[in-house]
Amino acid sequence: MAEVKTADLLAKLFRLDGKVALITGGYGGIGEAACRGLAAVGATVVVAGRNEQRAEDLAATLKSEGYDAYAAPFDANKNKDIRRMVDETASQLGSIDILVNCVGLNREEKLLDVTEENFDYVYTANLKSAFFLAQAAAKYQIAKGKGGKQVHLGSVRTQLGLRGRGYAAYVAAKGGLGIMCKQLAAELAPDNINVNVVAPTFVRTEQVAAMLADPEFYNALTARIPLGRIAEPDDVMQAILFFVSSASDFITGQTLYLDGGITATQ
Repeated sequence: MAEVKTADLLAKLFRLDGKVALITGGYGGIGEAACRGLAAVGATVVVAGRNEQRAEDLAATLKSEGYDAYAAPFDANKNKDIRRMVDETASQLGSIDILVNCVGLNREEKLLDVTEENFDYVYTANLKSAFFLAQAAAKYQIAKGKGGKQVHLGSVRTQLGLRGRGYAAYVAAKGGLGIMCKQLAAELAPDNINVNVVAPTFVRTEQVAAMLADPEFYNALTARIPLGRIAEPDDVMQAILFFVSSASDFITGQTLYLDGGITATQ
């Protein structure tokens, strides 16, 4: 058997040249890391999110660094706007090969204080939007006939509750995301489309900066993590890169807990 050179093997497994990657929530801490990581291995990246200026700024920065990048503003809480954005992206770039869905948020409320408005908002942002993004992207992945990759951002709250915080709506949505992606994987498998979830613990991003700034909370959090630290955006990006690459072609319907060992010990 001919010797396989390491560089050739890595290029075959992890290069994304010629692939169009739609990254929703693409200018946040995790989203930006994902954009940079996928662009670095050759993908054309589409930075999508509600804040048009932030999406355009990141796309412009990536272009100035020599990458192929575009901005796609949209409101993930509106299904009509999801379809518009995906349709326009596919029309402009020819297709969508990869979906990386980093949209997610929480409105923390204690159990007896949870309002229907906030519950619906968290559910829509984390679960409903994920389904309709998956559906819209799958339309083009199926039509192209060459398979595709979808990765959705879950959380350790996909599996675990959180003591002392008002996370009922969030854990319901992230828990639903995990099982929904199993179903998406089952339905899309005949078209060779892989659907997986990357589920990190707390990641050092602007969204949770206030919580992490509380020494009591931070010390209690890291004390429960066997590896003794929280995740960095690049930790998440590297897991995403694996799932969107050829290296994961036989993996679908799975949730990878990127949590330093939390779910192994709790």
